[in-house]
Amino acid sequence: MCNLLGKRIAFICLLSATTPSLHAQEWVSVTGRENLTDLVSGTTAEIELQDGQTAVGYYAPDGTARIEAWGEVFPRTWRVQGEDQVCYTSAEEQTNCFTFEQDRTEPGLYRVRNVGTGEVTRFQVSGERLAGSQGGAPAGLIRPSAGEIAAELSNPNTAMGTMNFNLDYIAYDGDLPGAGSQDATRLLFQPSLPYPLSETTNLFMRPAIPIIVKQDVPSRLGEYDKVTGELGDIGFDLALGKSLPGGIVLLGGLTGTLPTATDDRIGLDQYLLGPEVAVGMVRPWGVVGALITQQWDVAGENDYDTNITGGQYFYAVNLGGGWQINGSPTFSYNHEARNHDNRLTFPLAVGVSRTLILGGRPWKFGAQYWHYVESPDDFGPDYQIRFSVSPVVALPW
Repeated sequence: MCNLLGKRIAFICLLSATTPSLHAQEWVSVTGRENLTDLVSGTTAEIELQDGQTAVGYYAPDGTARIEAWGEVFPRTWRVQGEDQVCYTSAEEQTNCFTFEQDRTEPGLYRVRNVGTGEVTRFQVSGERLAGSQGGAPAGLIRPSAGEIAAELSNPNTAMGTMNFNLDYIAYDGDLPGAGSQDATRLLFQPSLPYPLSETTNLFMRPAIPIIVKQDVPSRLGEYDKVTGELGDIGFDLALGKSLPGGIVLLGGLTGTLPTATDDRIGLDQYLLGPEVAVGMVRPWGVVGALITQQWDVAGENDYDTNITGGQYFYAVNLGGGWQINGSPTFSYNHEARNHDNRLTFPLAVGVSRTLILGGRPWKFGAQYWHYVESPDDFGPDYQIRFSVSPVVALPW
């Protein structure tokens, strides 16, 4: 039995049964608490994920561990269970246990079996960087699982970069004649590329770019214009996020809107600016929190005042396997609306999402339903259906 203390492990081809070998292999189980402890304790293991991205696992002798992947750190603990298993537990309290075997004819070659799934993988002791695919290491051992990534993507202070595409269908209602027959379809693109300042602090600059596929806009009494294929006003925020002990997350900064709409009927023609603040609670079961923004007009062509309090509440419940029940609807209160009944817009929301690892890259797919319990009486949204796709991307810094 070779002691791997302080060595680097490189994982190779998935499913050893389908991997050709140059010699007749004789697999011998690695058993005994001392042998298994020596196998894991103090090792560093590395696997290539996708597009030059790597996941690196560090396993300390004290039973703590961490996996670094996609710009984020996924904590672990590990322990020897019985005489023949090593178990790894993630922050979301998911445990994967593995058995190990050593090739008697090539002592540096091992294979590992996930006790729960039966997934088999080979690995070898090597000082070289792995040149393979993410499939070569089972989830939970070297690379984060889909469930861990799903949970981390719900963290408002995550350091993971994403390209977020939201397709919204909105049905309208109101007291204006014909309001209940109008609708809209919009595509919102919002990239998030946080700049990590420390292990607990990130700087966010997130533009929100709306593409108006189709929008019904009231014109004269009982008549509506159809706006298609236009750019809306671009929103943005610049904020600092901080993770505190106990799972508390705080975020604060500036939010604003730019008069970029290519059609005056769907834009404010004003520059808006104001503060934003968010608080969240991250737990192994999921996330809950709220974001509050305030914007005033600071420049622009229109001479009317704009004073809008907005925000978003969000929640996610981890179901395992990358599945979540979640919701993240936006709300607003227009202080300058002449009719009080037209000021508040507030939906209730429920949805489901699934995070998958496709070609080595995490993708989050989701659908939500928003029902507006408060909406402008004259003309406002009745319900909204959102489909979202969010691929994880490497940070450029």
